[in-house]
Order: sequence, then structure tokens, then C-alpha cells
Amino acid sequence: MSAQSQRTREQLAAEYSMLAQLAEEMQKEITLVQNLIAEIDTASRTLKHIGELEEEKEVLIPIASGIYARATMKKQEKFLVSIGSNVLVEKTLEQTLDFLKNQREELQKHLSRRLEELNRIAARIEEIRKTLTGR
Repeated sequence: MSAQSQRTREQLAAEYSMLAQLAEEMQKEITLVQNLIAEIDTASRTLKHIGELEEEKEVLIPIASGIYARATMKKQEKFLVSIGSNVLVEKTLEQTLDFLKNQREELQKHLSRRLEELNRIAARIEEIRKTLTGR
């Protein structure tokens, strides 16, 4: 094997390693975004349920992992929504649901872009693997 060929193989191996690490980090980010989307879906369903309450209902409020407090929930007309920097804004049920819908759409777009990037990286990793193994 020539020195040039050896250098090329070393460069490909380094690129392979870097891309594999990048793919792993991207997969973690994708999982995080998927979890955020699931949280938004759960919040939307919960808000709709609260908006449909006709009478007070006992609920469990999570305090910490595995610790809950009993509370009474009544139909809510307004919700406090965090808009960042510890700022809360009062919104109606519809405004809050729209806010969540917009957040979900943005996260879904981000997720789609990241999945496309991950697929490109995976294709390049496979290309390098084939080159290095001669298959």
C-alpha cells in the first residue's frame, strides 16, 4: 500500500469516526425533539379536557418524581404561558392551543431537517465503510 493510499485511508477513518460521533449526537437531539413534540401533544389534550370540564374534578398535581398532591380543578378560561426569560402571558384556551400548535409545527420542521441531515450522514458513513472494507 502506497503512502498516499495509507494517508487516504487514515483520512477516511478519521472522517468516519467524526461522522459517527456527529450521527450519535444528532440522534440524541432527534429523540429530544420527539419527546418535546409528545409533551406538546399531551399538553394540548389536557388543555382541551380542562376546557370541557363542567364541574370541579379532583386531580393529582406532580410535585416531584413520584410525589403528587391532590387538588381540585375547575374549568379554566385563562392560562399562563411562558414566553421566555421568566415572562408569563395570560392567554385564553384557544390562544394557548394555538401557541402549542405553532410550537409543535416549528419542532416538526426542525425534526424533519435533522432527520434529513442524519440520513445524509448515514449515507456518507456507509460509503466510507464500503471504501475502507473494500465491499
